[in-house]
Amino acid sequence: MLSRMVPIVLVIVVVVAVVAALAVALTAPSAIQAIDLVPQNANFIASIQISQILTDEDIVEAYNEAQKPPAWPQTFDEALAWAEDEAGLDPSVFSEVLVFGDIESEDSFGAMVKGTFDPEALIDSIEEAVGEEMSISSYEGYQIYTVTIGDQAVAICFLSDDTIAVGLEDGIKDVIDVTQGAPHLSGPVYDTYKSLGDVWLKGAVMMPEDAWGAISEWEIPIGLDAFEGIETVGFGLDKEGENLSLQIKLYFSDTESAEAADDMISGILDFLPLLLPDIPSEIADLLYGLSVSRSGSWLTISLETTVTEIERLIGEGLPTLF
Repeated sequence: MLSRMVPIVLVIVVVVAVVAALAVALTAPSAIQAIDLVPQNANFIASIQISQILTDEDIVEAYNEAQKPPAWPQTFDEALAWAEDEAGLDPSVFSEVLVFGDIESEDSFGAMVKGTFDPEALIDSIEEAVGEEMSISSYEGYQIYTVTIGDQAVAICFLSDDTIAVGLEDGIKDVIDVTQGAPHLSGPVYDTYKSLGDVWLKGAVMMPEDAWGAISEWEIPIGLDAFEGIETVGFGLDKEGENLSLQIKLYFSDTESAEAADDMISGILDFLPLLLPDIPSEIADLLYGLSVSRSGSWLTISLETTVTEIERLIGEGLPTLF
């Protein structure tokens, strides 16, 4: 299933890039939250705050100082200029991109991009890029534009002045149904995603029913029975100035399962020096910074560190790209 999903996701990413090329950054908050347009049948969601990442000084410095092939843009500004000149894409207009879907189906993938759009210019640009005219159909009062990229049909719908849905047609129709009053995503996946707060990157996914069967075949030196009650997994990454924070949120089927996992993880951390006596001090310091907390069926694993500590962990400063 995953091997079939990869080309679908790549096609959606291509169209999202074209959409962003013609987006104008908003000067006021949008009235529509992308998460509240995700259909009820989705079991994974992920979002990235592109504008925050592209304007971060440490990200810019990391790119500028990293070793790169001679043919690559050598500075961050040159990379942005290349994207705009060569690909017709101005990355700075991105604010949020949210991707959703059903991990057990290849027909419900979609993404939403925020901005203000010129529909005619956008459609013209896509048609020029793919070399064919887009087909138009109507659904619940919305126009859906469809284009074939490779062997995959991708749909685009202008939901409002500031929101475009991009993805497979079934997924786009599910989003439109939400705008017409159908239930949006709720339950553990939604709650996990929302609990991660306003961060650079976050996501949540429901554990597939057969996941533990596959994981049990791995050669892992510790028992994983304590984790079999996990229903959803969430992750969040954020950066504020020099500080980096990582969260992993686990939602269990019951309190007892969460408590068992809490005890196991805490025990591993307590005995880490004995389990890994030769671990480098930099890595040990990082792992000692992990904290585990539980509230009912929720288990949160957190890590607080800094850019300086990560650079020291790497050893010789920032890594090379190749």
